[in-house]
Amino acid sequence: MTADSTKPGGARSDEPGPLRLPMRPVADGADGHRCRSVSRLLSRMRESAFQGRQLGQAFDVWQRMIDGGSLVCVGLAGSLSSAGMSPLITWLVERGYIDVLVSTSANVTEDLLEQRGARFYRIDPEHVDDASLCRDGLYRFYDHVVRAADYDRMEDFTGEFFKHLAGASPRPVVPGVQFMYEFGRWLDARGLAGAIAATCYRQAVPLFVPAAPDGPLAEGYRTARQAEPVVDFFKDYDIALGIMNRYMSPGPGTSAIFLGGGVPKDFIQITATSVRALRGHAEPSPHIAAIQITTDNTVFGGLGGAGVGTESISWGKEAPSGANVMVFADLTIALPILCQGLLEHYGPEHLRAARPGIAADLRRLLEA
Repeated sequence: MTADSTKPGGARSDEPGPLRLPMRPVADGADGHRCRSVSRLLSRMRESAFQGRQLGQAFDVWQRMIDGGSLVCVGLAGSLSSAGMSPLITWLVERGYIDVLVSTSANVTEDLLEQRGARFYRIDPEHVDDASLCRDGLYRFYDHVVRAADYDRMEDFTGEFFKHLAGASPRPVVPGVQFMYEFGRWLDARGLAGAIAATCYRQAVPLFVPAAPDGPLAEGYRTARQAEPVVDFFKDYDIALGIMNRYMSPGPGTSAIFLGGGVPKDFIQITATSVRALRGHAEPSPHIAAIQITTDNTVFGGLGGAGVGTESISWGKEAPSGANVMVFADLTIALPILCQGLLEHYGPEHLRAARPGIAADLRRLLEA
């Protein structure tokens, strides 16, 4: 693709398009005073219709999760990091709004690109020549691109972690959640504190990546050529069940927020059915509240579109009397609006009251 020196948005002639900027909540209004217009709007939208009503209800349920004492589990799918949404996830972790995070591999590696100086550029997806992009060394994510060389260097960079872990780990086998903890620690020590994994490490938030080879980490593993330690992802599920068994009813309860669907949603939901079997009785142990934001359609049979207030109840994954909300919307629209609403409602310095106790409890469970 030939760069256009007259591109809008201030792009230079050697750039493929204007920069794609990361999303963050805005703490102050234009006049320097705190603005509460988005939180008021979301509260009003609860009384509207269609997906606006659902978004308003999700805002209300999310506040109840934050104000309550349940374990808040978040599933992170889709191409959110490439779209610039990762600062919103780290913001939620830092405020104690996430107790357990389950993510795709891409979202906890592609956020390293901008951390390491790479840039994403906006393009017109309806008038782009993908063959030209390939020749010019650009990888496309629908309406934004990144230089292939930057992406490939990021994959090689993860290979350095495998080499580090091989020398630092005293055990030949480690669970996946420990692998991601060490990954976060390693990133944090290298000045990449803004990464999702590094933030989870600092905040002691268990980070599960059940399909870790489905992403840049697989290429890092290949280039590192380190056979050990072996990462045991089945052990992850055993650890997750121990956490869920502690919190699911009659404990303090578990809540779920699904940002997209995919493997993270299934991992969080299926723990409810497994805990039920683990306890050896017929009583379900569902999540007491659930929010899902997705564009998946229910009628094609995929789990991504299965309603948290309908189909999931039949499995005992969600509670029939629970606060369950489905929002059919693009996450790049819904998530920034909800985070902005939470910032305005609680203020810029808010930390969830239940988080310190939950963090200490999770630490004991993981050490055990």
